[in-house]
Amino acid sequence: MPTSRRTSPMRGKTPQQPNPLLRVLLAAAAVGLIVLLSAGMTRLLQKPSADVLAAAQGITPAPPTPEPTPSPEPTITPTPPMYAPFGAQYGYGGEELLPHTPTPAPDVRTATPSPSAPAATTARLLKKGMSGSDVTRLQQALADLGYLSDTADGQFGTNTQNAVILFQAVNGLSADGLAGEQTLALLYSGRALSAAEAPPMDYLVLINREQPVDQNYVPMDLVKIEDVLSGDVVKVKYSGTRANRTATEALGKMLEAAMEDGLDHFQISSAYRTYAEQQQLVDNSVAEYRSKNPSWSRDRCLSATYQTVAPAGTSEHQSGLAFDITVPGVSFTGTEQQKWLHEHCTEYGFIVRFTEEKRSITGFLAESWHFRYVGVEAAEVMEKNNWCLEEYIEHMNL
Repeated sequence: MPTSRRTSPMRGKTPQQPNPLLRVLLAAAAVGLIVLLSAGMTRLLQKPSADVLAAAQGITPAPPTPEPTPSPEPTITPTPPMYAPFGAQYGYGGEELLPHTPTPAPDVRTATPSPSAPAATTARLLKKGMSGSDVTRLQQALADLGYLSDTADGQFGTNTQNAVILFQAVNGLSADGLAGEQTLALLYSGRALSAAEAPPMDYLVLINREQPVDQNYVPMDLVKIEDVLSGDVVKVKYSGTRANRTATEALGKMLEAAMEDGLDHFQISSAYRTYAEQQQLVDNSVAEYRSKNPSWSRDRCLSATYQTVAPAGTSEHQSGLAFDITVPGVSFTGTEQQKWLHEHCTEYGFIVRFTEEKRSITGFLAESWHFRYVGVEAAEVMEKNNWCLEEYIEHMNL
């Protein structure tokens, strides 16, 4: 009897292989597991930070200290020097002391005008030494307003410069003698004040250390002394020196009277000086002190300068009413000319402005050569009461 055999279902068949996609997924999962295990081990082995340790111990960490902000370098302001009494200013003056003013550089940032709008015309800065049709127009406008008596010849000379300065002073502009955009605009506007509308001259104007004037102060009716007084009456040391017309005419009468008494050889060493001219004297003196004393600071040189030269704005010469009268080649103090003028000057409206007796009031050293016009009435009252100008103004409640 034949033996029966049970046949296995798998017998005679090839074993089934795993799905390829499943194999890829399993491999990726294994790699990810390895990466996670590596990162965890790294964190466990890393040294904990100070903040973590402090937190674990219950300590609140201190806030971080900010970087210090560097302090700026201090700005050192020099202590102003103590100004000693000053005076002894004569021997200076004349138009050559006017400082050179550089011509401003042209502005290269000019926008290109659009075709529909015409380009604006900018007037050039006019100053002494220039010429041209625009100077002629300037001169004519000044003449029409009574500031210039010369003809409009297109040459910007000293008289034109003086006319510009007076126009600027009367109309409240910076009196620098330069006809720039602002000056020209007002001059041609039809709204400017004429010379006839200028305020009257104050013959008692007080200028000293306590009451300085600014750089725009210009007295009225300045004239060249040489245009008013003959060279036979007085020599003008610096050609072009100016002074107030009324004061100059009174000076001429006084010197003519002295000549009738046999005294002559009078010289005007200085009269009107601008603010800029006075500043130039200060600068020149400081430079001279520094050249002779290299170890001196500028403040020390300036303090020494103010012993004999008034700071700009404090000199009576800016009033146009003061004259330094000398005799060429000799020291004026003690001369017969000096004695005569000191005795008779009040008769013509002048005073000896700075004396040793009044030094503590005026703040100036005695100057026997410095004569100030105040008018006959005021001069006689001052002489009778032995007052200086400061005392006269105080007692007269001016």
